[in-house]
Amino acid sequence: MYAIMQILLNLSCKCQAFAFCDSSLPYAVRVKDLVSRMTLAEKVKQLGPMATGVPRVVPSATMFPAVILTTASFNESLWKKIGEAISTEARAMYNLGRIGLTFWSPNVNIDVKGHKKYKDLNSRPLKVSSCCKHYVAYDLENWTGGDRLNFDSRVTEQDMVETFQRPFEMCVKEGDASSIMCSYNSVNGTPSCADPKLLNQTVRGKWDLHGCRYGMWYVLHQLHNKCSATREGYPCQYTSPIAGFSAYANVTYQKGCRHISCKNGSLIFPAVEASKTADATIILAGLGLSIEDEKLDRENLLLPGYQTELINQPSYGLAILDKDGGQAIADVVFGKYNPGGRLPITWYEADYVNKLPVTSMPLRPIPNLGYPGRTYKFFDGSTVYPFGYGLSYTQFKYNITSSNCSLSIKLDKFQPCRNINYINGTQKPQCPATLVDDLKCEEFIQFQMAVQNVGNVDGSEVILVYSKPPNGIAGTHIKQVIGFQRVFVEAGQTKMVNFAVNACKSLRIVDKAANILLPSGQHTIIVGDSGLSFPFNVNFSHLKACNITIFRLYGQDHLSSP
Repeated sequence: MYAIMQILLNLSCKCQAFAFCDSSLPYAVRVKDLVSRMTLAEKVKQLGPMATGVPRVVPSATMFPAVILTTASFNESLWKKIGEAISTEARAMYNLGRIGLTFWSPNVNIDVKGHKKYKDLNSRPLKVSSCCKHYVAYDLENWTGGDRLNFDSRVTEQDMVETFQRPFEMCVKEGDASSIMCSYNSVNGTPSCADPKLLNQTVRGKWDLHGCRYGMWYVLHQLHNKCSATREGYPCQYTSPIAGFSAYANVTYQKGCRHISCKNGSLIFPAVEASKTADATIILAGLGLSIEDEKLDRENLLLPGYQTELINQPSYGLAILDKDGGQAIADVVFGKYNPGGRLPITWYEADYVNKLPVTSMPLRPIPNLGYPGRTYKFFDGSTVYPFGYGLSYTQFKYNITSSNCSLSIKLDKFQPCRNINYINGTQKPQCPATLVDDLKCEEFIQFQMAVQNVGNVDGSEVILVYSKPPNGIAGTHIKQVIGFQRVFVEAGQTKMVNFAVNACKSLRIVDKAANILLPSGQHTIIVGDSGLSFPFNVNFSHLKACNITIFRLYGQDHLSSP
């Protein structure tokens, strides 16, 4: 059986073409077909008690899109399927002796659903061990002479708690990761791999990691890379962009650049001439690993070389920026597939890189230095495309049909009010905020939406929900994502979508002292970029102390309270 499973894995790329994969056939027929595909030497090895399987080369693991592209789908069920596929293939390759069982996620740098819960997490069975990296504030590879091994990331405690540590905390608490890999850089003067506060007090202590945390990056990267990683190899099949478009139309291909770097513009004119007789022009442009890679940072946000000049030629009817993708690109362009994704990053204008150095780590604007702030949470300048931007071949209309709009919390003497800095002239609430850790945090913001497809094409819509803090709080975020759902709606139809988000997690802010607070006042719940929003009020009040009277009755003390 072990040998049969290995052959199935080895032939998985074209499994559907073989009789042994046809579950409608009798077992005898399927086994005969499978055994017939084994070599004589492989059959002989299976006759003894020490059979080692069929050590044929596994062609490759499944190649999924880059994490940031997968994120753009905002599709939790898809993410789960990808995770299941990766873990299944990982376990299979481990059985073949190709790899280890620890897998690292390289894009937790600032961008994970869980595992079945066990009472004893230290003895739970693991299919594979997931490791989140690089912890923490790892934001520079190689930029203008500075490199990741010597970079000291200067981070405020506020940004550390609010932004840089948050995805790793979710990785451990919600994603049930069993290991954390420390980063190459130092953090505020201490190498992250030697920082007891980051590794022991936070990861093992506060977050209660059940597994291991990696130190000694040299051993890890120079030794645990050789034994726990596998090359992606080549895909089982590949459809080039030319082949993909050729399925829909007659395609003429002309190179506009010799290489991705596009340092020579001599091919632009022939490409433009070829496009003049076309109904539309598709331009495949973008980056490659020679431009941006591990140990290699970009120095600007522009396309390399003459690519921009190539795209800006006036005779073109249509432009697409991509490296490849073949059939998928063609299906989207010709409307066979309606993608419905959202941009999971802010696409800044080119001059943004001139406004602050890459070595600047604060997320908030720094007015005296002219730094504009980073991410959609703190940057409110103009962009090429904002966070959450997306296109569709149809249109959707939202309508909030019901919601709860307030939360009243009674505080006892062990839950004191906390002060918050407000902009001058803003009237403070009587109880501005309280620590989230002092609350049970069992309350939810709940609302129902009707999502109507008012166009002529079926499609999926990604509904992004944000919260905005009460007006006047100084130094807090503009808004933050608190939830999302992806829903498929046929043309002309309406789907009801329910949201229930934890109030503490959704309305929290982090002050300068890195305290996680729930502020009182009128928060705003914002749905996408549709302009749809509704207020949500948080009110705190302290329980009144009871007046207690002691009186004597028949020689005994008795208590009475109103």
